[in-house]
Amino acid sequence: MADDTDITWVAPRGRTKHEVAMPGWGVALGRGLSMRCPACGEASAFEGYLKVRRECASCAAPLGRVPCDDAPIYLTLVIALHIVILLMVFTDYDGGMSWVASLLIFVPLTLALILLMMRPIKGATLAIMLKVNLLRPAPRVVPSGNG
Repeated sequence: MADDTDITWVAPRGRTKHEVAMPGWGVALGRGLSMRCPACGEASAFEGYLKVRRECASCAAPLGRVPCDDAPIYLTLVIALHIVILLMVFTDYDGGMSWVASLLIFVPLTLALILLMMRPIKGATLAIMLKVNLLRPAPRVVPSGNG
C-alpha cells in the first residue's frame, strides 16, 4: 500500500508571464492612490464609487479580474479607526468630555474618514495586486452551437 502522506507539493519553477506591462512600484501605487488605471494612468479605474471597471478603456488592462474585494475595506477600517482612536485619546485625555459629545464628534468623523479613504485605498490595493500579477482566471469563451 502506498502512503499518501509522503506526497509533497513542489513549487513551479520560473515566473509566470505578466498579462499587463506595469510601471515601477512608486508609479503604480501613485496611480492607484489617484484612482487611475495602475498600468497606464490614463483612464479611471472605477465605474462607480467602488465598482472596478472590467478593463481599462485606454490600455485594456484586466482590472475586473483583480480580486480586490475585501482587503481595501479592512485596510480602510484599520487606518481610519487608528486615527479616530488617537484623536479621541488626545482630545479627552483628562476624561472631561461627555459621551454624547464624543458620539456627536467622532461618529461623523469616522464615517467621513472611511468614505474619503475607501477609493484611494482600493485603488492602491488594485495596483499592488495587478503589479504582482494576482488575477482571477480569464473567463472561458464557450462557442455557440448553432447548427
